[in-house]
Amino acid sequence: MKKLILYNGPNSPFGRKTKITAIILEIPIEEKIIKIQEAEFIDNFNPLRKIPTLVKDNNQTIIDSDNICLYFDKISNKESIYGTKNYWQVMSTISIANGLMESVLERKTELIRPSNEQSKNFIKKQEVRVFRTINWLEKNWDNFENNKISMDQISVACALEYTKFRFTDKWTNNCNNLSIWLSLIHISEPTRRYAISYAVFCLK
Repeated sequence: MKKLILYNGPNSPFGRKTKITAIILEIPIEEKIIKIQEAEFIDNFNPLRKIPTLVKDNNQTIIDSDNICLYFDKISNKESIYGTKNYWQVMSTISIANGLMESVLERKTELIRPSNEQSKNFIKKQEVRVFRTINWLEKNWDNFENNKISMDQISVACALEYTKFRFTDKWTNNCNNLSIWLSLIHISEPTRRYAISYAVFCLK
């Protein structure tokens, strides 16, 4: 097995997604938490200076959380967490979850700008998109399988928890399916893998 270093941030939902995937697939990684604004060294591996960034044997780089997760899935000896029967449905759900995380992140980024530089319209646009996306997932996504973790589940769980962490949990009042499912995967049962609970919810 190649030496894998995952450069990550303390609260990145995209980085969290890659860490969960590594744990679920039992891929040994060395995680290094960095402050991306100060991490000039990462430019040698990723000129975008973004996290997560995966470095293999100190000379080969895989960037973008989705590419990293796909790589982990490929090198694992376990059954694929992407499946085959509903592959494109899973991939589409992952993209929707990514968009949800991006909207929450962009809203947060806008709010930490100086007040005179903030765009209320932009903030409102992201908030509307967040609620619209979660409501869509509530009505259209139904992969609540308890005994088999899949990549769309990991992505949706990260997105929902990040929304609660950085924005609001008010969506739980109207989205019973998602809310109940999310609460259940906190539970560490002998018949379930504990790893998703450990890795998703260490945000604080």
